[in-house]
Parts: sequence; structure tokens; C-alpha cells
Amino acid sequence: MCIRDRWLTVDIMAAAFVLVIVWVADYKIPQKGVKAVSIENAVSEAEKSQNEMPDFNQKIQMGDTKEGTASLQKTCIVRDSQDWHKKYVDKFSDTVVATDTSYTSPNVSIQLSYHQYDTGKLDKSNAGKHEKYGTKTSYVLADIYVGDITCLQTAFAQDTYGVGYTEKLSDMSSRMKSVLAVNGDSYSNNRNQNNGTIIRNGVIYRNEQTDAETCVLNWDGTMDIYQPGQVELQQLIEKGAYQSWVFGPSLLDEKGKAKDKFLTWDYIRESHPRTAIGYYEPGHYCLLLVDGRQDSSRGMFPDEMAKVFEELGCKAAYNLDGGHCSFMTFQDKVANHPYKPEHEVADGIFITEGL
Repeated sequence: MCIRDRWLTVDIMAAAFVLVIVWVADYKIPQKGVKAVSIENAVSEAEKSQNEMPDFNQKIQMGDTKEGTASLQKTCIVRDSQDWHKKYVDKFSDTVVATDTSYTSPNVSIQLSYHQYDTGKLDKSNAGKHEKYGTKTSYVLADIYVGDITCLQTAFAQDTYGVGYTEKLSDMSSRMKSVLAVNGDSYSNNRNQNNGTIIRNGVIYRNEQTDAETCVLNWDGTMDIYQPGQVELQQLIEKGAYQSWVFGPSLLDEKGKAKDKFLTWDYIRESHPRTAIGYYEPGHYCLLLVDGRQDSSRGMFPDEMAKVFEELGCKAAYNLDGGHCSFMTFQDKVANHPYKPEHEVADGIFITEGL
């Protein structure tokens, strides 16, 4: 190797080293964060200021707060007129009744079911790197009824909104005292760091434009899917947005039929481990966890997952972060079969006993 080539190699290695350092500094080292508002405080503050409608046209960004959470805005609490405890009275129990695959209480009903089938289709994308996983796929489905919307909560890793904060879902679940937990949308990863509107437990943490579809769960239990450019914060506030996720794609059309075209990037179109949320009607939801990247389950393509939700009868369904982040716990045990040891995540969805 000549001297010129040696110096070129050194330059390339130095540039690569700098890029790695920048990436770690930007996305892996925790940056200035905002302490999350507890759902108890969020509800209390929202109820106190229900008649005070501020102007939300300004952007709400990480770090805008003083003393952590003092100026974080809350959405209006708009409740469903129906009492879900009465509506789903046959789903709940007077006391906690738990098995390895089910849990009922006065407020929550969860039923796990495990499924596996042969898709008959190899994933030939990514230069054929996924073909070795074969054609089988397996998933666990959690069918969920809640007596109150606060039984479905979200949380940030380390209880902090910000870039670089991660935590094991199992640890977050213990802190939340949840019965069931899955990973969320990884709101702060390198693609989603400043992307979209993030609302958690009725608190607005970010309001930015996005080229992705946004999933919103409202205080009244309904779920809406917004296309890029459709999200108007004032409208979300007045309608009572309770949770929002920015990842996607959405999986069903307005009639509850499986889509065959998806608003997402090429990597997500491949088969992967998946996490997704489905909506039937206020108070009735499901969470889907697809295992992948292993001989027993290659994962799912978006259209395969969409067909599952259509067959379930969901009115809306939305893909969350997947891959090594896809993880589900149930009663403090791992409920799925991840292909890697538990990976730390940025956020999660938790089924609890509510407020």
C-alpha cells in the first residue's frame, strides 16, 4: 500500500470515528430532559383549568419548561357518556382473578392468545438477508377491556421526556404497577427526535410537523389516525387527545379494511418483529406483539399485520416501533419470545388499574 492510500485509509477511519462520536452524543447520551407529569397531576391540573383555553399556536418543544413541568400544557378531559364498567360488566370481576394468560378485576380484563401460522412467503428484501428465517410467523394478542381510560397509560423511560433516556420495559412496568406492558413508538430515536406531536397522559410534550401518520387516543376512548399535515394542536386539545404516537403506518382504512399501501419508509415494509395497537370501540382495545428474526417466526410484513386486525374486527390499528424493541410483559413475566435479550426502550404503553 502506497503512502497516499495509507493516508486515505487514516482519513476515512478518522471521519468514521467522528461520525460515531457525534451519533452517540446526539442520540445515546441523555440530554437535558423534562420530568414527566404524573397522570394524577395531569388530571388534576386539566380539570382545574378546563375553562381556560390558551393559545396553542406556538410550538411546544423539549426544554420549554421551567422547573421541569410547570408550563407543559394539558388537553381538555372529554369523557365518554357511557359508563364502561356497566357497558362491559360481563368482562370484569369483583376481585382479581389471574391465570397465566388472563387477568380480570373490577377495572380491567385482559386475555392473551398465542398464534402461529405459515405465511408461505419468504422475505426476499434486503438482498435476501431475511430468507433464512423461513415463512412461519407467530404472535401474541392481548384483548383488553378497561373500565376507565386511565387504565391505559403511557410512560417515558426514566420518567423523563428527552433524547437518550432508555430503560428496560420490565423495570418501567414494575414502576407503573402495570398488568400488561408493551414498547411504544420510540418518540426520541434518531428519526423521531423532533418529529410530530407527542401527547402522553393528556400532557403535550412536543408539537412539530411530521411526514408520518399520527395515532391519537382520546380521553373519551375513541381513536383517530391523522395524515401528515392534518394535525392541528388546538383541535386535539379541544377534542381531548389523551395519547399520541408518531411512528406508523396505520394498517386499516376508514372502513376497517386492511390496507395494501402504507405510508412508511422501505425498511418498515420488510418483515420484522412488530408491536401494534388496535381499537374496537371506546374501552375495548388490543395489543399485538409479533416475534421475528428467528426460525419459529420471521416477523410480519405490514399487509400481513393489517389482515390480522381486519379479521379481528378492529376499526383502527397502528404500527408502533418494532425490531429489537418489540417486547411484552404480562404480570411481571415476558409474554412474547424476543430474538434478543430485553432491549432498553424510550417509552411504553401500560395497562393498569387506573386512577
